[in-house]
Amino acid sequence: MTIKNAVIVYGSPRLKKSGSFHLGENFAIGLKKGGVNVEEIMVHKKNIKPCLGCFTCWTKTPGKCVHHDDMEEILSIIDKADLIVYTIPLYIYSVPGPVKTFLDRQLPLAEPYLIEKDGITTHPRRNKGKILKAFILSVAGFPEKSHFDAMIAMYKKLFKPNNERYLGEILIGGANQMADDASQVAYKKLYVLIQQAGFEVSKDERVSTSTLTQIEELTSFTPEQIIKFQKIANQYWDTFIEKDYTQGEITQIDEQPLKISDGGSSAYFAGMASQYNPNAFPGMKSIIQFEFETDSYYLLIDGDKCTAYVGSYSTPTLKIKSPEELWMKIVAGEISGQKAFMDGSYTIEGDMNLLLKMNKLFTS
Repeated sequence: MTIKNAVIVYGSPRLKKSGSFHLGENFAIGLKKGGVNVEEIMVHKKNIKPCLGCFTCWTKTPGKCVHHDDMEEILSIIDKADLIVYTIPLYIYSVPGPVKTFLDRQLPLAEPYLIEKDGITTHPRRNKGKILKAFILSVAGFPEKSHFDAMIAMYKKLFKPNNERYLGEILIGGANQMADDASQVAYKKLYVLIQQAGFEVSKDERVSTSTLTQIEELTSFTPEQIIKFQKIANQYWDTFIEKDYTQGEITQIDEQPLKISDGGSSAYFAGMASQYNPNAFPGMKSIIQFEFETDSYYLLIDGDKCTAYVGSYSTPTLKIKSPEELWMKIVAGEISGQKAFMDGSYTIEGDMNLLLKMNKLFTS
C-alpha cells in the first residue's frame, strides 16, 4: 500500500456545519477502512499568518518561516503525509481566503532553485524524492460543475509540476442544503458513495468509474432542473426579506377540526397543527393545502392559532400536490425536498416562500 498517511484539510469557515465537512468526514471513513492513518486539519481553527513574501524560509532559515504559528506543526504533518485531501467550499471560483493563505505558507517545503519539469519551470521539493498525492472534494452553491474549473486548474498546476500526483476530484454543485442538519438523512446514499470513494483511493489511488458515475447521477442537474433550482434559491433568499402575512383573508370554516384521536393522516395533520409556532411570524393569516392521490387536507393559520381540516380550501395561500408517501418521507428527512421538487415528484402552487418557512412555522 503506497498511501499510509493522509491529511484531510477542512477549509470551510462553517467548520462542521458545512457541506464540505460532511464530504470530508465520509471520505476519511473510507480511507481509514482501507488502513490509512488520517490526520485532520480545520484551517479556520488554526493560527496561520499570511505569507510576507520575504523568502527568509529560502535564505536565512531554509525550511523555516519567520512566523512562529500553527503552520510549523502543520508543515511537519504535510511532509510526512502520502496524501492530502482538500475538502473545501468554492468561493468566487477559487478557495476561501484562509485556505489560500494555507497554500501560500507551504513555501518552506520547496527550495528556491529553478528547475524544468514537464516542460515548465518550477521549484524542487526540499524533501528529495517526496511524492505527495492530492484529492479534492468541493461543494458550491451554483448547480453547474463548470464553476469549479478555475479552482481545479490551480490544484492540477500545483501538484503535477513537482512530480506529485493529482488523484482526482469529487465536485458537488447546488449543495447549500448539505450544510443543513435536518437534511443529512437525504444525503445518506451520497455519503455511502463518498466513503466508497475514499476506500478506493486508499487501495487503487483513484475512484472507480462506477462510483463516480453513481455520484454524478445523484448530484448532476439537467437544464430543466437548473431552472427550478434557480427559482427555489431565489425564493429561499426572499424568505429573509420581511413580508406581511397578516393581511390574508380567512373564510369562516363550519367543518369540525381534525383531532389526533382521528388516527391516520388526520392525526398527522392535527399533530402538525399542534406544533405551530405563533412567534415565528406573528399575526400570520395563511392556508396551506395538501393534495394527495386520494385525500386532501389543509392547515388554517390565523394569528396565534393553527387548525387542521380534511378537504380542500378554495383559495389557499400555498398548495402542495404530492404522493402522500413521498411527502411523509420529505418531512421525515429521508428524501431531499429540493431534489424531489426538481425531479417533478411533487408540485406547488402559490407562495413558495411559505413552503420554505414551514420548518420555522412548525417546531416538529
